[in-house]
Amino acid sequence: MSQTQKQSLMLLVLVLIGLNMRPLLTSIGPLLPQLREASGMSFTAVSLLTALPVVAMGVLALAGGWVDRHISERNSVALSLLAIAVGALLRELAPQSLVLLSSALLGGIGIGIIQAVMPAVIKRSFQRRMPLVMGLWSAALMGGGGLGAALTPWLAQHSDVWHRSLAWWALPAVIALIGWWPQSKTLAQPIKHAVSAQPLRLHISPRAWTLGLYFGLINGGYTSLIAWLPPYYMQLGSSAQFSGSLLALMTVGQAVGALMLPMFARRQDRRMLLLAALMLQLIGFCGFIWMPLQMSVLWAVVCGFGLGGAFPLCLVLALDHSPQPAIAGRLVAFMQGIGFIVAGLSPYLSGLLRSLSGNFLMDWIFHAFLVVGLMLLTLRFVPSRYPQEWAVPAINRH
Repeated sequence: MSQTQKQSLMLLVLVLIGLNMRPLLTSIGPLLPQLREASGMSFTAVSLLTALPVVAMGVLALAGGWVDRHISERNSVALSLLAIAVGALLRELAPQSLVLLSSALLGGIGIGIIQAVMPAVIKRSFQRRMPLVMGLWSAALMGGGGLGAALTPWLAQHSDVWHRSLAWWALPAVIALIGWWPQSKTLAQPIKHAVSAQPLRLHISPRAWTLGLYFGLINGGYTSLIAWLPPYYMQLGSSAQFSGSLLALMTVGQAVGALMLPMFARRQDRRMLLLAALMLQLIGFCGFIWMPLQMSVLWAVVCGFGLGGAFPLCLVLALDHSPQPAIAGRLVAFMQGIGFIVAGLSPYLSGLLRSLSGNFLMDWIFHAFLVVGLMLLTLRFVPSRYPQEWAVPAINRH
């Protein structure tokens, strides 16, 4: 098999894995009324079904170094896909709060490990096409989220019991596992450097924390929307199917944005593209605030396009900080760790605001102001100001 064929097959497997990263989160919102009625969970408690997996993603990203030392990339991805499948199958059981929260946590652990591992795998295996492949990976994540939102209501209508529709999402995880196991044998192995006298200390780097906060606040808009956009429109009188379809259309916009914006990332300065993505998010949130029933599809797609484009650009922005895959991978893992913990708090805060105010407008206003702040923060990412100690391998730093 030629190198081109091997890379094409690996791209297909990456897409299959990426499709499993979001249905666990997006399948909940369209079934929220049935879920709350069956489980007796409050809005704040239900928000944990989105918050817990996202926080788990953050914690596992921070623990990525420990995982790398004790488990190979091949085994860690395989075990993570198995965890996602088991987490989905748990939802076949009666919809009790403890079972639902356990499934969310287990699936979140699997997703967190995979998201920590994949950026370094992509940079090492596709160095010349890294922005494009990162865009494809991100688009698969968003596409999986769209499938979760669109298909779950349909599956619920055609299942004996509605919560069985949540368990069906174990199937694509098993398919991805079957594809990953043989194909991962061809992966380029990470280069092991000698331990430096001065190891990479990201936890004391202001730039690493800035990237983590930036990534977290951007994804906080996404986690709030996947948790509460369908309930918001159901509160306005829309059906569960329409509300779920609206979330699916938002994720279609995300997938398109994740594919298109990185295609223009041909210069190392990513700020203009990030500003464009943030402006689209701001337009979408303002539409949800002022004209939610007029052109609702437009607001969802525009906001999704901005969110989807920003996600891979954030990953590329972090990877740009070092030409060394090992250092860049650790920086991305740290950024995702801090970022997903921050993003995981967002749906919980949204649920709290919903309980206090009786509607979701306060949350959309909050996110609109956050986007304006992120646009100002984007201006700080000047390539010439990247930390120079990250530009050389750890073995050469003294």
